[in-house]
Amino acid sequence: MFVACHLFLGLILGLAIAKHLDDRRLIGFCALGAVLPDLIDKPLGHILLGGSLNSGRIFGHGLLFLALLLVAGIILMRRRQSFALLAVAAGTLSHQVLDAMWAIPVTWYFPLLGPYEPHEFTNYFGNAILAEVSSLSEWIFLAASAGIALAACRGIHPDSSSIAATIVRVSIPLVGVLTLASLYAWAAGIPESILMAGAGPEDYLMLAAVGTVGVIGAIRHRDLLDAG
Repeated sequence: MFVACHLFLGLILGLAIAKHLDDRRLIGFCALGAVLPDLIDKPLGHILLGGSLNSGRIFGHGLLFLALLLVAGIILMRRRQSFALLAVAAGTLSHQVLDAMWAIPVTWYFPLLGPYEPHEFTNYFGNAILAEVSSLSEWIFLAASAGIALAACRGIHPDSSSIAATIVRVSIPLVGVLTLASLYAWAAGIPESILMAGAGPEDYLMLAAVGTVGVIGAIRHRDLLDAG
């Protein structure tokens, strides 16, 4: 999945965690975890190891990385009573689920099944950026993420509350429309559309799942998103 989709799901998951633990700061930590695997693996795999692996799904997309975050998070929680790293771990797990890493067992279970498998990409970052900006789903998720992020920061920037609430009120219904459109594309077997560049049936189904979780999460935790 693309960056804004990961970020959006991380923010929605962060809302649930923040509400449960009564700590709004955890929204940001969960969102960070949701994009962290790509922040680590894309530069590492496509730039530093571009001549050998040329893969953007390596260490940060594996269970070993998730386990290290969990262990560090548990230690931090016990010593400092901070759930920050556990929220990062939750976001990272959401990233790995969206990327369906179980379908790439060599990477997900590394190093148990052997070394990473090399790939071949031409102008990876250029093509990735083009795919991002040409996908309608990314713009919708980005707008919704902006609204949620602004709402989460309203204690720091009170003036952003009304703007955040407006963005959320507009973008969340659009996420609902995207969900329905994705379900239709999946059911109709549409190979690719403006919804998501290079999408297949599984991608449309995943988009619909993220959209559904997003709409439900935004409604359930609207007290964290409303102005005031």
